[in-house]
Amino acid sequence: MKYLYLLRHGKSLWKDYDGNDHERDISKKGIEKTKNVAEKFLLKNEIIELCLYSSSRRTKKTLRIFNKIIQINNKREEKKLYHCSGTYIFNLIKKQNTKKSILIIGHEPSFSEFLDIVINSNIKINFSVLGKKIYTSSLIKIAIDVNDWAKVNKRTCTLIYHICPEQYQKIKQENQS
Repeated sequence: MKYLYLLRHGKSLWKDYDGNDHERDISKKGIEKTKNVAEKFLLKNEIIELCLYSSSRRTKKTLRIFNKIIQINNKREEKKLYHCSGTYIFNLIKKQNTKKSILIIGHEPSFSEFLDIVINSNIKINFSVLGKKIYTSSLIKIAIDVNDWAKVNKRTCTLIYHICPEQYQKIKQENQS
């Protein structure tokens, strides 16, 4: 069994946006939500063996925030993850040789396109796990029933959970009242 995690970058900063999308930073809200999701993930006691991340500023900063809490030793920038297709992600994971788990930090609509490939061909997925949208700082876990990443196909993937910062924030606020 292999495990793929998809982490959408933290909420971007629009205040000083100069038209260069690649260099947009993360907002304070994005930093806080990324920390919250990382803390919730830490409680699951799961290990990430490899992190592949987009070359954008906001994905690099998301990685730094997440890594302070989760400690990922093997990280690699993948420039083509910036504005890639879901098919690109699908083919990228098939080329990996890690033992068990990969985290990809990237963007929309790439993640939705990737999940469409998996969801449209896999009746095992519970749609209530994913929700309506992949928010910034959301973390998704997919179990892949193969021994070798190269054997991943559309019928081997099952969505396990979705840590959505919006849901997590609501729970924290309710507990504080």
